[in-house]
Amino acid sequence: MPSRRVALLLPLALPPFVLGACGGPEPAFVPPGPMRFGHLTPLPLNVAAVEVLPGGPPPQAGDIGARLAPSPAEAVRIMGQDRLLAVGTAGEARFAVTQAALVQGRDSLTCLVGCRLEILSPAGERQGFVEAQSRRAVSGREAERPRAAEALLRNAMDDLNVEFEFQLRRALRDWLVRVVPGPDGTLPAPAQPGVAVEELPKL
Repeated sequence: MPSRRVALLLPLALPPFVLGACGGPEPAFVPPGPMRFGHLTPLPLNVAAVEVLPGGPPPQAGDIGARLAPSPAEAVRIMGQDRLLAVGTAGEARFAVTQAALVQGRDSLTCLVGCRLEILSPAGERQGFVEAQSRRAVSGREAERPRAAEALLRNAMDDLNVEFEFQLRRALRDWLVRVVPGPDGTLPAPAQPGVAVEELPKL
């Protein structure tokens, strides 16, 4: 009798990129850990207190920022809390969120974040201010990747942090001071009486 040959279908090893395609797009990269800015050099101000105002602008149409943790408004406030340090004995610095939205379009994501810092005299008179904004967007397949919104907010906040420090050093340079660290290398607590400070040298 003629013999029958039976072909056995064995699973083949697929390249990683093929497996990735079968399982959907790769998640967007989001740095591990919470969003904080305390690892950066603080910005000491010659004021007695720094107030980070709660709240932010009203949500826009298509704004999905409230789904994130932190939300765009919370992220901006975290930056203000982590970067600003009061080391003076009079006056106040008031930090406010001016833009905070992550808008989802038909095939896009757009993140808008912004802030404003005002220097107030002991009598409450404005003596200076600075503003900074950042805008980032992705579209197409980049906007569809898992965690794309979180990654976009992180990148927009990195941009805002850089822009905020640049504008602060440019427009409010007279209010910035250099803090002399303590013996253990740590910075003094905010608005501590007797803190040794020196003015930044003029350019």
